[in-house]
Amino acid sequence: MWRVGGSEEAEELIFPADVAVSPDGSVAIADWGLAEVILLNPDGDWLGPVMTRGEGPGEVQAPAAVTWEDANTLLVLDFGAFRLTTLDLASRSATVTAVDAAFLSPVFASGEVTFVALQPDHTVWLEFPGPIEDGWEERSFVRWSPANPVNDTVTRSGARVLERTILPAWPRSLVGVGAETWVVSHPDGRYELTVSDRDDTMRVRFCHPAEALPLSPAERGGEADERMPEAWQAALREIGEPPEPAIISRIFVDADGRIWVQRDRPAPGASGPHGAPGAMHDVFLSSGQFLGSIRLPEDHRLLEARGRRVWTLHTGSFEESSIVALDIEGL
Repeated sequence: MWRVGGSEEAEELIFPADVAVSPDGSVAIADWGLAEVILLNPDGDWLGPVMTRGEGPGEVQAPAAVTWEDANTLLVLDFGAFRLTTLDLASRSATVTAVDAAFLSPVFASGEVTFVALQPDHTVWLEFPGPIEDGWEERSFVRWSPANPVNDTVTRSGARVLERTILPAWPRSLVGVGAETWVVSHPDGRYELTVSDRDDTMRVRFCHPAEALPLSPAERGGEADERMPEAWQAALREIGEPPEPAIISRIFVDADGRIWVQRDRPAPGASGPHGAPGAMHDVFLSSGQFLGSIRLPEDHRLLEARGRRVWTLHTGSFEESSIVALDIEGL
């Protein structure tokens, strides 16, 4: 439907960490690389930054997540300043809430944000790195909020790692977070999801009959992906194959509360918060009802969805980033 960023002048994006879509279709982009929060209208017209680099109340240093508190108010998680900023778009006035440094520091120090989510009630979710023993790292999904300022571990499981990088072919527990619900998968990798409300009341637990996609040559330590260090080929062959490959690689809850379960796994060494490009997704209602499966176009990663509209991150041949709005045919 439209595209912004890429090679367009005055629409530069460096690393869009997150997007949020308002009920009327306006899009807020948290760009970590630019240290800006940028606004688009529902038609994709570039309205420009509403927050820029700085240390003031209405400025940001490393925006990692953004959501809409209401139709005129943005909430932004700033990793660089260890704070949440609430921005009223009409007046451009901002209020700041400190986030416990002990909550953010372990992730910041690791050098990689593998998962981050922000709810309108100011709850922040992160994936924590942990101790490594014999090639296995204890990974935890943890949340924090000003109303409950403790590190609340929701789930933890062992993750197979190589040089502190998770190998997605090995099953582990995953989490997806929406405005009103959160979803967690079974730690042994089976296709079983538990959906809970914000108050942690379990809505439903459901399974889906699906098998893991075959291991790729790169996952077997054969043909190397261009982003995979050459030395990893021999290391992956030495580690061997998982007894049962991971069926899912990411869980995402969209603006309508639908659950998108990503099936394709990122190549070893190429994982990130937005998952694999061009991935197949199984889509469910929050009740567990299966709606169908959809594959994104090549080089597109899911950022948000509402109704039949999907917003993606597209990475071009020169690593340029674009935000793209797509319509789902047949929905």
